[in-house]
Amino acid sequence: MSKIKQRTELANKQIDFIEQFRAQLEELDKARRDSEKKAAEYFDKLQRLQADMENLQKITNRKLESVTRRASEGLVLKLLPILDAMQQAGSFAHSGKSLSTEEIAVGLRMLQKQLTDVLRSEGLEEIHAVGQPLDPERHEVVSYVEKDDQDDIVTEEVRRGYLLNGKVIRPSLVIVSKRRSNSESERGTGESSP
Repeated sequence: MSKIKQRTELANKQIDFIEQFRAQLEELDKARRDSEKKAAEYFDKLQRLQADMENLQKITNRKLESVTRRASEGLVLKLLPILDAMQQAGSFAHSGKSLSTEEIAVGLRMLQKQLTDVLRSEGLEEIHAVGQPLDPERHEVVSYVEKDDQDDIVTEEVRRGYLLNGKVIRPSLVIVSKRRSNSESERGTGESSP
């Protein structure tokens, strides 16, 4: 009977092992299903976030375009009186009537002032160059002139430069001083070295 008992115990152990193995398989299967469910939820959230991000980009782009259009409208409205004045001047010029040089100069100065005022109101500033040290960020050198006492100082402005809201949008074209070498300076004054 002990053999039967041993076989029964062995069979019971095998059955217990199989049941434990099945339980572990069921737990692993449940964990796999839970993981797949979570992965599906995360993927769904990711897709929603991606769609939200794309919508936000579209909304932002539309708002940016709208703000840009409104800013352009504002600038154009400010420029229209200048355009009107130029059209009136053109009509007057074709009418056969004549103006003195002084009257024409006054009219041009008025137009220039109107235009300058509009551009300043939009953030445009002139770059003051003459007499300033050379600044490669603000000045573009087109030529050099030799001077006895100055080096890298802007002596002449060929074309004015501008800043828009503090950023250089067009550098000044300038002529810059270059210190004359001693030998050239002495030759220029008639002195010679011994």
